[in-house]
Amino acid sequence: MSERPPIRVLLADDSATIRSYLAGLIAAAPGLTVIGEACDGEEAVRLVETLKPDVVSMDIRMPHLDGLEATRQIMERQPTPTVVVSALVDEDVDLSFKAMEAGALAVLRKPPMQRDPDYGPLHREFITTLKAMAGVTVVRRWQNTPPHGITLPTRPTTNRPAQPENGSPATHTDKPELVAIGASAGGPSALSGLLAGLPENFPLPIVIVQHMPDEFLPGLARWLGKHTRLKVNMAESGQVLQENTVYLAPGGAHLKLGRRGQVLVANKMVDEGSSRYCPSIDVFFASVAKVCGTTGVGIILTGMGDDGAKGLLGIREAGGRTFAQSEASCTVFGMPAVALANGAVEHSLNPEAMSQALRKLTENS
Repeated sequence: MSERPPIRVLLADDSATIRSYLAGLIAAAPGLTVIGEACDGEEAVRLVETLKPDVVSMDIRMPHLDGLEATRQIMERQPTPTVVVSALVDEDVDLSFKAMEAGALAVLRKPPMQRDPDYGPLHREFITTLKAMAGVTVVRRWQNTPPHGITLPTRPTTNRPAQPENGSPATHTDKPELVAIGASAGGPSALSGLLAGLPENFPLPIVIVQHMPDEFLPGLARWLGKHTRLKVNMAESGQVLQENTVYLAPGGAHLKLGRRGQVLVANKMVDEGSSRYCPSIDVFFASVAKVCGTTGVGIILTGMGDDGAKGLLGIREAGGRTFAQSEASCTVFGMPAVALANGAVEHSLNPEAMSQALRKLTENS
């Protein structure tokens, strides 16, 4: 059997040193090859049209044409999976999320040099993300197109309830207290689509655990705040969770749900190395199952890996309501697929349909 051809990567970065460094990382990774290098956004757009790479590694701040405008033009002219690989200054973080609105699939921190303690995990994330995003089908994005996710037209839509193992749909009578959401690759676009459909008086707190470099999370909170009528904050340890407010789990620690009297509170806990992800969706979902029981609502959105599937099953087994993003609307159908396979999911919906389901759930409870 013939070997699969390598994934063809275009590198765009204004620093020749960084391009050389990233090219070396890619060359050392099985299944990847660099087919071109661009020193600015204008050259990136030209090379995408002539070389037709499988995936683009896009710097955000470049001369002549920055990564944001380059991404917009690529999605208009020659739609290609694009990963923003950014530095950490605030302006770059904000531009990175604007690039996601324009069609970029993921945002990553530039991998540091080998002597840096973060080299290992960030190097692996860079390579893994390029491989995963190269397999995503992206569509043409015209100017002023609403930024509510990536369309994958080749797969059937599955907005049907996922049947429990006994074949009968679950019934719920308890009023929900909290919505817990887990997301990874492609999550920001899915989250913006889901949150945009909720009213400003949505009567529950929403807590999100999004896999993303720690330094980008405050920028994600700012960006999501522009796409929803709800308040969006970073969660703080000991904080009482309020209705019509979205809380984003901070990086560097796990988030757990607690109860103080009649109110729900967020608690941070130090990572003891037992989880592959920090913050972990599974850790948070397990605390939701324990604290809320039948009043918890769990949602798994697009992402690589399996984090959250076990925790979502815990919420369902505790009597809570559970949802997963439909395959047709996912950037990466990894985490939702595992959750569906292990029987954790009651309903498989696209993000906009989830908004409708959440509104009906709170209206009818």
